[in-house]
Amino acid sequence: MDTLRLSLDHPLRSFRLAVELELGRETVALMGPSGAGKTSVLRGIAGLLSPERGTVALGGERWLDTDAGIDLPPERRSVGLVFQDYALFPHLDVRGNVAFGGRARVEELLERFRISHVASARPGQLSGGERQRVALARALARDPAVLLLDEPLSALDAHTRAIVRAELAELLRELELPALLVTHDFEDAAALADRVGVLVAGRILQVGTPAGLLAAPADAFVAGFTGANLLQGSARPGPGGLTEVLLDGGGTAYSTDQASGRVGLAVYPWEVALGRAEASDSAVNHLRGEVRSLVSLGNRVRVRVGLVTAEVTAGSAERLGLREGDEVVASFKATAARLVPLG
Repeated sequence: MDTLRLSLDHPLRSFRLAVELELGRETVALMGPSGAGKTSVLRGIAGLLSPERGTVALGGERWLDTDAGIDLPPERRSVGLVFQDYALFPHLDVRGNVAFGGRARVEELLERFRISHVASARPGQLSGGERQRVALARALARDPAVLLLDEPLSALDAHTRAIVRAELAELLRELELPALLVTHDFEDAAALADRVGVLVAGRILQVGTPAGLLAAPADAFVAGFTGANLLQGSARPGPGGLTEVLLDGGGTAYSTDQASGRVGLAVYPWEVALGRAEASDSAVNHLRGEVRSLVSLGNRVRVRVGLVTAEVTAGSAERLGLREGDEVVASFKATAARLVPLG
Protein backbone atom coordinates (compact mmCIF):
# COMPACT_ATOMS: atom_id res chain seq x y z
CA MET A 1 0.00 0.00 0.00
CA ASP A 2 1.36 3.43 -0.97
CA THR A 3 1.86 5.67 2.03
CA LEU A 4 2.40 9.41 1.83
CA ARG A 5 5.10 10.59 4.22
CA LEU A 6 6.00 14.21 4.69
CA SER A 7 8.25 16.32 6.86
CA LEU A 8 8.30 20.05 6.25
CA ASP A 9 10.36 22.73 7.99
CA HIS A 10 9.97 26.22 6.60
CA PRO A 11 9.76 29.80 7.91
CA LEU A 12 6.41 31.50 7.48
CA ARG A 13 5.53 35.09 8.33
CA SER A 14 5.58 34.90 12.13
CA PHE A 15 6.53 31.29 12.95
CA ARG A 16 8.14 28.20 11.49
CA LEU A 17 6.10 25.49 9.86
CA ALA A 18 7.34 22.21 11.37
CA VAL A 19 5.08 19.33 10.42
CA GLU A 20 5.54 15.58 10.17
CA LEU A 21 2.67 13.42 8.95
CA GLU A 22 1.99 10.01 7.44
CA LEU A 23 -1.13 9.03 5.48
CA GLY A 24 -2.20 5.63 4.21
CA ARG A 25 -5.27 5.08 2.07
CA GLU A 26 -7.35 7.36 4.27
CA THR A 27 -8.55 10.91 4.58
CA VAL A 28 -6.79 13.14 7.10
CA ALA A 29 -8.03 16.63 7.90
CA LEU A 30 -5.71 19.39 9.07
CA MET A 31 -7.84 21.71 11.16
CA GLY A 32 -6.85 25.03 12.62
CA PRO A 33 -7.37 28.77 12.56
CA SER A 34 -6.62 30.97 9.56
CA GLY A 35 -2.90 31.56 9.14
CA ALA A 36 -1.88 28.38 10.99
CA GLY A 37 0.07 27.01 7.99
CA LYS A 38 -2.51 24.52 6.71
CA THR A 39 -2.42 25.61 3.06
CA SER A 40 1.40 25.76 3.16
CA VAL A 41 1.41 22.04 3.98
CA LEU A 42 -0.68 21.33 0.86
CA ARG A 43 1.58 23.56 -1.24
CA GLY A 44 4.66 21.72 0.06
CA ILE A 45 3.20 18.37 -0.98
CA ALA A 46 2.06 19.62 -4.39
CA GLY A 47 5.40 21.25 -5.22
CA LEU A 48 4.10 24.82 -5.09
CA LEU A 49 6.29 25.58 -2.07
CA SER A 50 9.98 24.69 -1.82
CA PRO A 51 10.70 24.40 1.91
CA GLU A 52 14.03 25.11 3.53
CA ARG A 53 14.15 21.50 4.69
CA GLY A 54 11.87 18.59 4.10
CA THR A 55 10.89 15.33 2.49
CA VAL A 56 7.77 14.24 0.66
CA ALA A 57 7.56 10.63 -0.50
CA LEU A 58 4.83 8.37 -1.80
CA GLY A 59 5.83 4.79 -1.15
CA GLY A 60 9.38 4.53 -2.45
CA GLU A 61 9.08 7.53 -4.78
CA ARG A 62 10.64 10.72 -3.44
CA TRP A 63 9.06 13.97 -4.61
CA LEU A 64 11.07 16.14 -2.24
CA ASP A 65 14.28 15.52 -0.35
CA THR A 66 16.18 18.71 0.36
CA ASP A 67 19.21 16.83 1.71
CA ALA A 68 19.50 14.91 -1.57
CA GLY A 69 18.69 17.91 -3.77
CA ILE A 70 15.40 16.42 -4.99
CA ASP A 71 12.46 18.78 -5.63
CA LEU A 72 10.16 17.54 -8.39
CA PRO A 73 8.02 20.19 -10.11
CA PRO A 74 4.24 20.01 -9.61
CA GLU A 75 3.59 18.34 -12.97
CA ARG A 76 5.82 15.40 -11.98
CA ARG A 77 3.99 14.79 -8.69
CA SER A 78 0.93 12.55 -8.87
CA VAL A 79 -1.28 15.00 -7.01
CA GLY A 80 -4.81 16.23 -7.57
CA LEU A 81 -5.31 19.63 -5.91
CA VAL A 82 -8.63 21.38 -5.34
CA PHE A 83 -8.04 25.04 -4.49
CA GLN A 84 -10.15 26.94 -1.95
CA ASP A 85 -11.63 29.20 -4.64
CA TYR A 86 -11.60 26.27 -7.13
CA ALA A 87 -9.36 28.28 -9.55
CA LEU A 88 -11.39 27.31 -12.62
CA PHE A 89 -10.38 28.87 -15.92
CA PRO A 90 -13.06 31.45 -16.75
CA HIS A 91 -12.38 31.33 -20.52
CA LEU A 92 -12.93 27.54 -20.69
CA ASP A 93 -16.24 25.72 -20.43
CA VAL A 94 -16.78 22.88 -17.97
CA ARG A 95 -15.56 20.23 -20.39
CA GLY A 96 -12.43 22.27 -21.12
CA ASN A 97 -11.69 22.77 -17.44
CA VAL A 98 -11.95 19.05 -16.71
CA ALA A 99 -9.89 18.19 -19.81
CA PHE A 100 -7.12 20.46 -18.56
CA GLY A 101 -6.49 17.87 -15.85
CA GLY A 102 -6.43 15.02 -18.36
CA ARG A 103 -8.41 14.14 -21.46
CA ALA A 104 -8.78 10.36 -21.11
CA ARG A 105 -11.56 10.39 -18.49
CA VAL A 106 -13.44 13.60 -19.25
CA GLU A 107 -16.80 12.11 -20.23
CA GLU A 108 -16.67 9.56 -17.40
CA LEU A 109 -15.99 12.29 -14.83
CA LEU A 110 -18.65 14.62 -16.21
CA GLU A 111 -21.14 11.79 -15.77
CA ARG A 112 -19.83 10.76 -12.37
CA PHE A 113 -20.14 14.27 -10.93
CA ARG A 114 -23.48 14.89 -12.64
CA ILE A 115 -22.23 17.91 -14.58
CA SER A 116 -22.71 16.61 -18.13
CA HIS A 117 -25.71 18.90 -18.55
CA VAL A 118 -23.50 21.98 -17.95
CA ALA A 119 -20.52 20.74 -19.97
CA SER A 120 -20.72 23.73 -22.34
CA ALA A 121 -21.21 26.35 -19.60
CA ARG A 122 -18.53 28.71 -18.35
CA PRO A 123 -17.63 28.80 -14.62
CA GLY A 124 -19.39 32.14 -14.16
CA GLN A 125 -22.68 30.49 -15.12
CA LEU A 126 -22.43 27.74 -12.49
CA SER A 127 -23.69 27.46 -8.93
CA GLY A 128 -21.22 27.03 -6.07
CA GLY A 129 -21.90 23.31 -5.84
CA GLU A 130 -21.41 22.87 -9.59
CA ARG A 131 -18.09 24.74 -9.52
CA GLN A 132 -16.90 22.50 -6.71
CA ARG A 133 -17.81 19.38 -8.69
CA VAL A 134 -15.94 20.71 -11.73
CA ALA A 135 -12.86 21.37 -9.59
CA LEU A 136 -12.99 17.83 -8.18
CA ALA A 137 -13.46 16.34 -11.64
CA ARG A 138 -10.46 18.31 -12.96
CA ALA A 139 -8.31 17.14 -10.03
CA LEU A 140 -9.28 13.50 -10.60
CA ALA A 141 -8.77 13.75 -14.36
CA ARG A 142 -5.05 13.52 -13.60
CA ASP A 143 -5.69 10.08 -12.10
CA PRO A 144 -3.71 11.19 -9.04
CA ALA A 145 -2.16 9.00 -6.37
CA VAL A 146 -2.81 11.69 -3.73
CA LEU A 147 -5.74 14.11 -3.38
CA LEU A 148 -5.36 17.49 -1.68
CA LEU A 149 -8.33 19.71 -0.81
CA ASP A 150 -7.98 23.27 0.45
CA GLU A 151 -11.10 24.34 2.42
CA PRO A 152 -13.29 22.39 -0.03
CA LEU A 153 -16.62 23.55 1.43
CA SER A 154 -15.89 27.08 2.60
CA ALA A 155 -17.24 28.82 -0.53
CA LEU A 156 -20.67 27.16 -0.28
CA ASP A 157 -23.86 28.36 1.38
CA ALA A 158 -25.15 26.34 4.34
CA HIS A 159 -27.73 24.33 2.35
CA THR A 160 -25.36 23.46 -0.51
CA ARG A 161 -22.57 22.76 1.97
CA ALA A 162 -24.55 19.99 3.69
CA ILE A 163 -25.37 18.31 0.37
CA VAL A 164 -21.85 18.56 -1.04
CA ARG A 165 -20.31 17.42 2.27
CA ALA A 166 -22.25 14.16 2.05
CA GLU A 167 -21.28 13.70 -1.62
CA LEU A 168 -17.63 14.40 -0.88
CA ALA A 169 -17.57 11.96 2.05
CA GLU A 170 -18.90 9.22 -0.22
CA LEU A 171 -16.36 10.08 -2.93
CA LEU A 172 -13.42 9.96 -0.52
CA ARG A 173 -14.51 6.53 0.73
CA GLU A 174 -14.73 5.26 -2.85
CA LEU A 175 -11.35 6.61 -3.97
CA GLU A 176 -9.31 4.97 -1.19
CA LEU A 177 -6.44 7.38 -1.83
CA PRO A 178 -4.23 9.21 0.63
CA ALA A 179 -6.26 12.41 0.88
CA LEU A 180 -5.39 15.49 2.90
CA LEU A 181 -7.88 18.29 3.37
CA VAL A 182 -7.54 21.48 5.33
CA THR A 183 -10.41 23.21 7.10
CA HIS A 184 -11.17 25.51 10.03
CA ASP A 185 -14.48 23.71 10.67
CA PHE A 186 -14.55 20.66 12.97
CA GLU A 187 -17.94 19.58 11.64
CA ASP A 188 -16.48 19.29 8.14
CA ALA A 189 -13.39 17.51 9.45
CA ALA A 190 -15.43 15.01 11.47
CA ALA A 191 -17.75 14.25 8.54
CA LEU A 192 -15.00 13.80 5.94
CA ALA A 193 -11.88 12.51 7.67
CA ASP A 194 -10.75 9.27 9.27
CA ARG A 195 -8.25 11.23 11.36
CA VAL A 196 -7.96 14.89 12.28
CA GLY A 197 -4.82 16.86 13.08
CA VAL A 198 -5.08 20.19 14.89
CA LEU A 199 -2.50 22.62 13.48
CA VAL A 200 -1.68 25.85 15.31
CA ALA A 201 1.17 28.25 14.48
CA GLY A 202 2.86 25.68 12.25
CA ARG A 203 2.77 22.74 14.66
CA ILE A 204 0.39 19.83 15.06
CA LEU A 205 -0.96 19.79 18.62
CA GLN A 206 -2.88 16.51 18.38
CA VAL A 207 -3.83 13.86 15.81
CA GLY A 208 -6.64 11.37 16.32
CA THR A 209 -10.03 10.20 15.20
CA PRO A 210 -12.79 12.80 15.48
CA ALA A 211 -14.30 10.81 18.35
CA GLY A 212 -10.89 10.59 20.04
CA LEU A 213 -10.40 14.35 19.92
CA LEU A 214 -13.84 14.89 21.44
CA ALA A 215 -13.26 12.32 24.18
CA ALA A 216 -9.76 13.44 25.15
CA PRO A 217 -8.69 16.86 23.83
CA ALA A 218 -4.99 17.43 24.48
CA ASP A 219 -5.40 21.00 25.67
CA ALA A 220 -7.74 23.96 25.91
CA PHE A 221 -7.23 25.01 22.32
CA VAL A 222 -8.17 21.60 20.92
CA ALA A 223 -11.20 21.45 23.21
CA GLY A 224 -12.40 24.88 22.14
CA PHE A 225 -11.76 24.26 18.46
CA THR A 226 -13.77 21.04 18.52
CA GLY A 227 -16.74 22.96 19.89
CA ALA A 228 -16.55 22.55 23.67
CA ASN A 229 -17.57 25.11 26.23
CA LEU A 230 -14.37 26.01 28.04
CA LEU A 231 -14.59 27.25 31.62
CA GLN A 232 -11.42 28.23 33.47
CA GLY A 233 -10.90 27.54 37.12
CA SER A 234 -8.79 26.04 39.88
CA ALA A 235 -8.92 22.31 40.55
CA ARG A 236 -8.49 20.48 43.84
CA PRO A 237 -9.51 17.09 45.28
CA GLY A 238 -13.26 16.88 45.84
CA PRO A 239 -15.75 14.52 47.47
CA GLY A 240 -16.16 10.90 46.40
CA GLY A 241 -12.94 10.82 44.38
CA LEU A 242 -14.09 13.63 42.09
CA THR A 243 -12.09 16.72 41.23
CA GLU A 244 -13.67 19.98 42.36
CA VAL A 245 -13.17 23.02 40.13
CA LEU A 246 -13.75 26.50 41.49
CA LEU A 247 -14.81 28.37 38.36
CA ASP A 248 -13.44 31.83 37.62
CA GLY A 249 -16.92 32.97 36.60
CA GLY A 250 -18.40 31.82 39.89
CA GLY A 251 -19.76 28.48 41.01
CA THR A 252 -18.26 25.03 41.39
CA ALA A 253 -18.13 22.07 39.02
CA TYR A 254 -16.99 18.47 39.39
CA SER A 255 -15.14 16.10 37.07
CA THR A 256 -14.06 12.47 37.12
CA ASP A 257 -10.72 13.57 35.62
CA GLN A 258 -7.85 13.99 38.06
CA ALA A 259 -6.15 17.40 38.12
CA SER A 260 -4.96 20.15 40.42
CA GLY A 261 -4.19 23.83 39.98
CA ARG A 262 -5.27 25.91 37.00
CA VAL A 263 -7.35 23.98 34.44
CA GLY A 264 -9.85 24.39 31.68
CA LEU A 265 -13.11 22.51 32.12
CA ALA A 266 -14.46 21.41 28.73
CA VAL A 267 -18.05 20.27 28.23
CA TYR A 268 -19.75 19.89 24.88
CA PRO A 269 -23.11 21.61 24.23
CA TRP A 270 -24.98 18.35 23.59
CA GLU A 271 -23.93 17.09 27.04
CA VAL A 272 -25.63 20.03 28.79
CA ALA A 273 -29.27 19.69 29.86
CA LEU A 274 -31.50 22.63 30.73
CA GLY A 275 -34.24 22.95 33.32
CA ARG A 276 -36.14 25.48 35.35
CA ALA A 277 -34.72 23.84 38.49
CA GLU A 278 -31.95 21.39 39.34
CA ALA A 279 -32.74 17.96 37.89
CA SER A 280 -32.84 15.01 40.30
CA ASP A 281 -30.72 12.74 38.12
CA SER A 282 -27.07 11.66 38.02
CA ALA A 283 -25.79 15.08 36.92
CA VAL A 284 -23.77 16.70 39.73
CA ASN A 285 -23.00 19.95 37.94
CA HIS A 286 -25.67 22.65 38.05
CA LEU A 287 -24.88 26.16 36.82
CA ARG A 288 -27.65 28.71 37.17
CA GLY A 289 -27.75 31.56 34.68
CA GLU A 290 -29.76 33.80 32.40
CA VAL A 291 -30.71 32.78 28.87
CA ARG A 292 -28.71 35.14 26.67
CA SER A 293 -29.62 33.81 23.24
CA LEU A 294 -31.51 31.06 21.41
CA VAL A 295 -30.50 29.93 17.90
CA SER A 296 -32.59 27.34 16.04
CA LEU A 297 -30.68 24.81 13.92
CA GLY A 298 -33.24 22.52 12.30
CA ASN A 299 -34.67 20.36 15.06
CA ARG A 300 -32.07 21.58 17.58
CA VAL A 301 -31.73 24.82 19.52
CA ARG A 302 -28.46 26.25 20.81
CA VAL A 303 -29.09 28.11 24.05
CA ARG A 304 -26.54 30.38 25.68
CA VAL A 305 -26.89 30.30 29.48
CA GLY A 306 -24.35 32.46 31.28
CA LEU A 307 -20.95 31.19 30.11
CA VAL A 308 -22.29 27.86 28.80
CA THR A 309 -23.93 26.93 25.51
CA ALA A 310 -26.35 23.99 25.55
CA GLU A 311 -27.75 22.22 22.51
CA VAL A 312 -31.22 20.79 23.13
CA THR A 313 -34.03 19.51 20.95
CA ALA A 314 -36.55 22.01 19.64
CA GLY A 315 -39.20 20.04 21.56
CA SER A 316 -37.31 20.47 24.84
CA ALA A 317 -36.89 24.19 24.27
CA GLU A 318 -40.61 24.51 23.52
CA ARG A 319 -41.65 22.47 26.58
CA LEU A 320 -39.48 24.67 28.80
CA GLY A 321 -40.90 27.80 27.17
CA LEU A 322 -37.41 29.30 26.92
CA ARG A 323 -37.13 33.03 26.31
CA GLU A 324 -34.20 35.41 26.46
CA GLY A 325 -33.82 36.73 29.99
CA ASP A 326 -35.23 33.62 31.67
CA GLU A 327 -33.26 32.11 34.54
CA VAL A 328 -32.54 28.40 34.04
CA VAL A 329 -30.17 25.71 35.27
CA ALA A 330 -27.57 24.14 32.98
CA SER A 331 -26.70 20.64 34.19
CA PHE A 332 -24.08 18.10 33.10
CA LYS A 333 -22.47 14.97 34.50
CA ALA A 334 -19.03 14.77 36.07
CA THR A 335 -18.07 12.24 33.37
CA ALA A 336 -18.87 14.88 30.70
CA ALA A 337 -16.57 17.48 32.29
CA ARG A 338 -13.11 17.02 30.81
CA LEU A 339 -10.21 18.79 32.45
CA VAL A 340 -7.52 20.09 30.10
CA PRO A 341 -4.32 22.06 30.66
CA LEU A 342 -4.46 25.75 29.83
CA GLY A 343 -2.08 26.78 27.05
